[in-house]
Amino acid sequence: MIKALRIDHRLVHGQVAFTWSHHLGITRIIVIDDKSANDDFQKMALNMAKPAGTKLNVFTVDKALERVEKIESLTDNIFIIFGCAHDASRFITAHPKFNELNVGGIAKKEGSRQFSEVVYLTSEEEADLKAVQDCGCALFMQQLPTSKREELKL
Repeated sequence: MIKALRIDHRLVHGQVAFTWSHHLGITRIIVIDDKSANDDFQKMALNMAKPAGTKLNVFTVDKALERVEKIESLTDNIFIIFGCAHDASRFITAHPKFNELNVGGIAKKEGSRQFSEVVYLTSEEEADLKAVQDCGCALFMQQLPTSKREELKL
């Protein structure tokens, strides 16, 4: 069962690997990130960062879409993590079955606008996330399960 979806440019790190995974009772993390899925070193690093006993898959958006029915049929408690708004948008708009997306961390870059302490969006990222909203998927920002949950208003 897919328990949560999150965008986080850091992918699997302390907040995701331990705090969120523990809070949600996660048994499998699925990273959907084109860049990481094509980088063996990055996949090895992600595997080392996950909690012991938790399964990890790293897919491109296309591969995740090919396998989405199998993913949804798994008995694991699944946490899907996207590395960027574009990959999240491509996946969610092609498979619009999700109610909400946690925009957990998008790095500051030139031309980006600040939405929270750790969420900075370019106009392209805003357009990607607007497409997600248009599919009926609510956007919120929340760093930790104990942090305040805020609606992402585009």
